[in-house]
Amino acid sequence: MLNVLHPVVTKDYPENKQGGVMVCGINFGYSEEDKSRDDSGSSLKVEPLSFFSDMAVNKTRFRDRLLTWLSSWGVDLATSSGSEGGLERSFFQTNWLNTQTNSVSSDGVISNDLLVKEAGGILDLMQDRKPKLIILVGSCLIEVLNDIRIRERVELILGERSGNAIIHRVDFPAMQGRKFKVFTQSFGNAKVIGLPHVQSRGLTNEYMARFDGVFKGVWV
Repeated sequence: MLNVLHPVVTKDYPENKQGGVMVCGINFGYSEEDKSRDDSGSSLKVEPLSFFSDMAVNKTRFRDRLLTWLSSWGVDLATSSGSEGGLERSFFQTNWLNTQTNSVSSDGVISNDLLVKEAGGILDLMQDRKPKLIILVGSCLIEVLNDIRIRERVELILGERSGNAIIHRVDFPAMQGRKFKVFTQSFGNAKVIGLPHVQSRGLTNEYMARFDGVFKGVWV
């Protein structure tokens, strides 16, 4: 095992320490509540770690919206302590960057170059835990995972690429304006699905529910 320092916000279980499901966002959110607390000098109450879908902890829009999407794709996870099983324990949550911002666009644009430059920690985590399914939340992340500058190490960890990521689109007449895409990709030892960021403007849960067949194609 590597001495991995990259942060994980879920509790460690045998099911997610090896061969689990990795949920990876871009970076750690920094809410207005966090800012107000820091400005006032108040201390943060540290939550106990638990399984990914435990509604008693990790109360973020990111997690809650992902649970809604997963449910619409046929993956209903237990949400109360004591009701979790191996499936719930197989999930672990992290972020590509160990930084905080109010949104994915605050404090300047998070560029692909930055994500490539700072990829060491997340790749160490992948190497250590060897997830069978990686859920990347933020369309830029699957592009970065395939960047030629880190491709050799990615393939050493995940196995050989079967080809470029496949782009999936759905027809949803009620959706006006911007259309969102989902990406899937297979490696020798893992499958990857790339989702839009949960904060993407105009993105609805009804739209994402249309991708149920895509998710079932990569579900392990």
